[in-house]
Parts: sequence; structure tokens; C-alpha cells
Amino acid sequence: MTTNEERREAAKRKLEERLERERQDRKRRRIIIASVSTVLVVAVVATATTLIVKKVLDDREAARWTSCEYQDQPDRLKPIPTDPPQGVPAEQHDEYRKYAAEMNKMINEGIPKKRTAPKPGDRQLKSGDVSATFDTSQGAIPITLTRDSAPCNTGAVISLIRHDYYNDTPCHRMTTSDALKVLQCGDPTGTGAGGPGWSSPDEPPTNLKPAGQPNPMSGQQSVTYPRGTIAIANSNQGGQSSNTGSSQFFLVISDSQLPADYSVVGKVDPEGLKVLDKVAAGGVTPGPSGEASDGKPKLPVQINTAKITGGDLG
Repeated sequence: MTTNEERREAAKRKLEERLERERQDRKRRRIIIASVSTVLVVAVVATATTLIVKKVLDDREAARWTSCEYQDQPDRLKPIPTDPPQGVPAEQHDEYRKYAAEMNKMINEGIPKKRTAPKPGDRQLKSGDVSATFDTSQGAIPITLTRDSAPCNTGAVISLIRHDYYNDTPCHRMTTSDALKVLQCGDPTGTGAGGPGWSSPDEPPTNLKPAGQPNPMSGQQSVTYPRGTIAIANSNQGGQSSNTGSSQFFLVISDSQLPADYSVVGKVDPEGLKVLDKVAAGGVTPGPSGEASDGKPKLPVQINTAKITGGDLG
């Protein structure tokens, strides 16, 4: 039989063993809690980092784009009245009727050639260059489209090229005056009144050099559009709209003086300038206005195809 002393010693050992087990259990629980906390902290930090990085990337991507509003444009290709309007002096009636007859002949020939194109996307890249080539009846005209000055209009030209809008279209007008030497293209009808069914926002250039003195009557300052510049022709809405651009553009043959109203979308590459020089040397067939320096180029320029050849398309 065990003595009281032995029983006490046995009870003491059991108590110590139980206390040790409880201490070890508490230690294991602390380790588990610490591990779980560490995992949670790491997960929270990782999630926060992911969200921050995503926001930075999203903000950076958003900063690459600008919003553009392309507005529906009514059809402007309609015959003009053959009878002189009020205010035209009687001695000019015959001249007016001749002008109207020539214009209406050109318009009636152009009406069957009308075409439309989808509106460009309402977001366009702010920067980046795109190369393209107009394969014309007078030779290839390679160009570089540059978004920096007019991203909405540059994006519009890129979109029109990608939708084959310029294929089989004429460069319908050339001017060769001392102050203005340009070749104008981009109207499938060849009348100067055609377009894709929408207009683009005006993005006037701000970095062109002033040319001469401001107009003493209007105060308007002309600037120099350098040789090789590609700019968007306006639809002449008398200042009633801020969306006067569209598909038509002009290629500057020699430095030309114009108001800073025409969005600059790129430049003609050196090989293309040789084609422009050849066409300019061929001269002009005067149009209905009768001006010797304004009409169709005597060397017909037909854009057979227009193709994007490289660059940042977003």
C-alpha cells in the first residue's frame, strides 16, 4: 500500500504534468494566432498593393487618351440656284448663271459618288505617330500622322484610312498663289462639299510662326503652315460651329500663309514631297471661280489606296 507521502507526490506530479500541458497548449495557440495574423497582414498588404498598382496603371492609361465629339453633319451636296440671287448686279447675271451651270454640273456628277464612314471612337490617343501611304496616280505619297497637335482629327484620318474611305478618291483642288500652295484631297465626290456624314472638332495649332502683320480690320493673325504639313480643311460654317473638320485635308506644297484655324495632323515624308512638286509643276486648270491659281491640278491625282503602314494604333 502507498503511504500518504507517496500519494501526495503522485498528485503533485499529475498537477505539474497538467500545468505543463496547458502551458504547451497556450504556446501552440499563440504560435497559431501569430501565424494567422501574419498571413492576414501579408494578404491585406498584397491586396492594397495590387489595388494601388492597378489605380496607378489605370490612371496612366486614362491619361493617354482624350475625349472627342464627332457630330452628325447634314448632306451639303445639293445644286445651287441657277437664277441670280437678290443683290447680284444685273451686269453680273450672265457670269453668275455660267458659274451656277458649272457648279451644278460638277455637283450632279459628284452625287453618285457620295459615301459615308463610321464615326471614330469618342476616345483618341493624345500622342504617338502613325505612318501611312497614299498610293496615287502620280506616285506614292508616304506620310506621318502625328497626334500631338490634334489628336481627335488625327484619329479621324486614321479611322477613315482603316475603313477604306479614301480609296479611289480624287485630290480635287490645287492652289498655287504666292501665299497659298496646297493640294486638297479627301472628298470622294470631287466637289469640295462631300464628307463621311460627320464632322470633327476644331483643334487649332498653337505652335506655328506668325506671318506678317495682323489684319487691320479683323485683327486676325495669319501663320505659316510649313511645306509638307498635312492639315484638315474646314467646312466654312461662318464661325457658327466648333466642329468644322471632316475627311478633307490639304497637303502644303510650299510654305503657306493661313489663319491658325486648320488642325495639323501630320506631315508628308520626303518621297511624297517629290510627288507634290511634280503635280504643282504641272499647273492648274481653273475652276468655276475662274481664278488662274485655283482649280483642279492638270496632272490628275487619284488616291488609288490609302493604307496604314505602321505606328501606335492604341
